[in-house]
Amino acid sequence: MIKQGMIHPREVLLKQRREIFERRRRLKADWQALGERDIELEEEAQKADETSLFDQLSELEKDEIEDIDLALCRIAAGSYGICESCEKMISLKRMEALPATRLCRRCARRYEEKQKKLPRAMEVITCAELPDEYKNLTDEELQMVILEHLRNDGRVDQEELEISCRNGVVYLEGVVPSENERQILLRILTDVMDFASVVDRLEINRLRWEQEDRAPGKAAFRPSADVDEISDDVFESQEKESPYMFPDRPPAEKE
Repeated sequence: MIKQGMIHPREVLLKQRREIFERRRRLKADWQALGERDIELEEEAQKADETSLFDQLSELEKDEIEDIDLALCRIAAGSYGICESCEKMISLKRMEALPATRLCRRCARRYEEKQKKLPRAMEVITCAELPDEYKNLTDEELQMVILEHLRNDGRVDQEELEISCRNGVVYLEGVVPSENERQILLRILTDVMDFASVVDRLEINRLRWEQEDRAPGKAAFRPSADVDEISDDVFESQEKESPYMFPDRPPAEKE
């Protein structure tokens, strides 16, 4: 649970995650530069995706990434900030200092004294069972089911959205234009489709939707006048369980 007064723990976690990969990219580029000043190799290091970089991380860095992903998963599920041992709320001060922490201060001290270790974060993420209707599906089939559901629903723009499934875990990457759409997407996955493990790494960037070169041949219109108006339309369509259709032209100016 996210306590009132916390400063966007999800954004802090995403920033920490990016910084770990950026350090690895810089290190890789520096080593290549020492061997030979090959501009193409250095550019390749800068563009290396996270999948290839993850295998190059140290064990400590891998643990940090997995702990962050577990925290992002718990934010999506609404269970963030609950101690994994005693199941009590972790203090606001501790969560602000260690946003990916899994234990309250008392339990962390107890684990340290007894030299106990928590199961790896990835084991916790993947331990949740899939709904019965999806249990026999492969990761690729699960991905297709999700994408088809979102297309039929119509409320979430998928052009900058990347969804993948691994070991029954749904991973969200890419960009959505608003917090409203991110919340709708999470509700569809967790409340409607009943997925227990959703790792939400989404960025929110409305500017992507305002660029005229985003869609070849035309500018992709997104309503931008009043966030509250968008929110009302979106959630009204959700209550009626009908797909939300974005308008094909800007709303008339208010007098």
